[in-house]
Amino acid sequence: MTLRRRHCTGSLMLALAALASPGMAAQDFELWGATPLHKITPNERPASDWQKKEARLECARNEWEAVQVVVRASESVQGLRVRLSELRGPQGRALPADQVRLCRAEWVDVNAPFEPDKPSVEPDLQPDPLPRVDPDTDHFELEPGHNLVFWIMVGIPPDTPAGMYAGHFEVRSPAGVTAQLPVVLRVRDFSLPKRPLLQSMVGLSAGNIYKAHGCKTPAQREAVIRLYFEEYIRARLSPFLYATGTMAFNPLPEGRIGWTFAKGPDGALTGDVTMDFTGFDREAAFYLDQRDAFSSFNVAPYIWTRKREKGTTHIALRFVDSAKTVVTRLRPDGSVNPVFDTLVVAVFRAIATHLDQRGWLDRAVYYVTDEPAEEETPILKHICALIRQADPRLRTALTYDPANRPRLAELVDTDGRSLISLWIPYCSHYRESVAAEQRAKGAEYWLYDVKTTCLIPHTGMQNRGMFWNIWQCDAKGYLYYLSTYWGRDATPWDRPSFLLPNVTYQYRQGDGYFFYPPKRHYNPTPPILDTVVTTIRWELLREGAEDYDTLRLLERLTEQARQRGLPAVKRGEDALAMAHALAASTVGSIGGANIAQLTFTAREEAAGTIPGTGWTFNAKEGWLHHPGNQRADLPMHFATDLPNGEYDLITKTYADADYRGRPYSCFLVNGKPLRTPKTPIKGPVNVNAGIVEVKDGVCRFILSAVGQDSGVILYRVALRRPSADTTVGLYAVRTQLADAIEKIQTALGDAR
Repeated sequence: MTLRRRHCTGSLMLALAALASPGMAAQDFELWGATPLHKITPNERPASDWQKKEARLECARNEWEAVQVVVRASESVQGLRVRLSELRGPQGRALPADQVRLCRAEWVDVNAPFEPDKPSVEPDLQPDPLPRVDPDTDHFELEPGHNLVFWIMVGIPPDTPAGMYAGHFEVRSPAGVTAQLPVVLRVRDFSLPKRPLLQSMVGLSAGNIYKAHGCKTPAQREAVIRLYFEEYIRARLSPFLYATGTMAFNPLPEGRIGWTFAKGPDGALTGDVTMDFTGFDREAAFYLDQRDAFSSFNVAPYIWTRKREKGTTHIALRFVDSAKTVVTRLRPDGSVNPVFDTLVVAVFRAIATHLDQRGWLDRAVYYVTDEPAEEETPILKHICALIRQADPRLRTALTYDPANRPRLAELVDTDGRSLISLWIPYCSHYRESVAAEQRAKGAEYWLYDVKTTCLIPHTGMQNRGMFWNIWQCDAKGYLYYLSTYWGRDATPWDRPSFLLPNVTYQYRQGDGYFFYPPKRHYNPTPPILDTVVTTIRWELLREGAEDYDTLRLLERLTEQARQRGLPAVKRGEDALAMAHALAASTVGSIGGANIAQLTFTAREEAAGTIPGTGWTFNAKEGWLHHPGNQRADLPMHFATDLPNGEYDLITKTYADADYRGRPYSCFLVNGKPLRTPKTPIKGPVNVNAGIVEVKDGVCRFILSAVGQDSGVILYRVALRRPSADTTVGLYAVRTQLADAIEKIQTALGDAR
């Protein structure tokens, strides 16, 4: 890599100064401003969306905003320093120093193999980690034709006057050569609500954090967890501890809700419970009341477990109290233990009652399970019925919905009302017709993602656009499973993709984490308790969460203006129409089908061989395969809720340079030759297969194997609006949204 940070003092600084070209002038530095959506690679040439005039930001109060500054030089320079001046606005008021961050963008090799002991054959450096810059101690070096990229991040306190704020970003060489880029900030005259409107649960893996920061004592572990909680608050997102230990604030000392099962003189469970909210109330009072943060939290762990008996695995209901007393619903002889249901109802009823009294019930969620199989529906129905019996106000949540697990539609009560309060389907599995049916039964929707929009190689708009997709689908929240899940033997600084022992899942290119350890190695000494390294993707999630809240805020104001008959309603309606157009044009997959939903020859079977073609498939496991060496056309179609028109077809296909003795995947779609990108990282990737047509609720295309030594494995397909439909950029739309909010707020104030 050409960019390295140096810490230079004394005689070494003088030596580096001598290396700088004595004839270097200020104009030999080039400084550019760029939006956070542009992921800038190390040797990328200046692009059309870079601005030489200034780095510009615009945001509301209670919002953070970011801009990139790119530094280029005509000659080699070492010992380079950078500094950001104060940003001053009306009456010379400066933004608080603790609300301004300067970070540098660093690059990681997304093509590095999973195994730490293997070298990278075809390195692909992509920007992701954003370590903080200390202007007093950090020095950098830069080669001609390469980029040094910095991120300026600004948070606007709620009492900040609206108006223009200005400062500058400065670069200085050891020889005293300087260059400056103006930094201009527009603070809008409205505030995002302190408590996020977007509900969310983004997983936090506490054990990884302790190892990354070198925590040795309970006090150190608590300090570093609170440090990460602050990053969640800044990003307007909410943490939760990934199943099965998911529970409230439990990484903090006694932060979970506790309960103990009462026992009679004979030691038998009586069905009564003693609740302990002490530690939970302490943390909830701070984070939910005082800080007014965290839009959602999970109240309890799973009450089921998987058991393997006689060679088969099945679900068993199991409930545990704080004293580690275990009660199962079925006794060893197979009979039902009635105290199980009594205890579950008692605990969850007490939780709901207490949360209601403290004003926290509207943020509580019970996450029933993760990605259930269809055969688990009966036992899930029993769990949900118990929660509903305890208190129907306590929300139940489930990843997946009947769109891709049809039997989950059985999760209704005797009145036909949904036993699931929050369906959380995978973002590309969302189907409007299914969602409409479930909403009519009383359910709401969130969306979740694993690797469709949130990976390092994805564009900035893909990372941020997920939240526009959530808003476009009228969903209320976002779930992601983990933010700090890293490999065991190497950190993501060296291995952005990793494997775990005895786990078949491949964690690829940022999947499972939005933060980096503060050092390139684990267990630093002394412990690091004051530093969190965020990422470009985390900052874009934050930007997207702010986008969502801005859109919801404008919707509310527009409705108020409509009810009062104010002319300003037109401004809101027009801005929201522009936002819908942008969302439809730029978000990720908006409709599609997995193998079970595709219709093709021999689909009367769940799995098997398609006669005379060489194609095989398994609808339940979700794959369609051809070994290649034969041209084999397979016409197929699938139903969609999307209106008639043209769409990009995105195929999720397997990438492997050597699988079963040949490369995968080369294939045709409607006669167009396609292939997965060459990469040493094996696994499913998205391939844009070109334009297809939706007509009368059906999309048709022909998938073909090729007559050469290359196979193909297809997992699913999805549709996306062609990117050429985008006519207005995101930042222009954001300005229109802000203009409309200010206009309507003024009109509502005048109408009082």
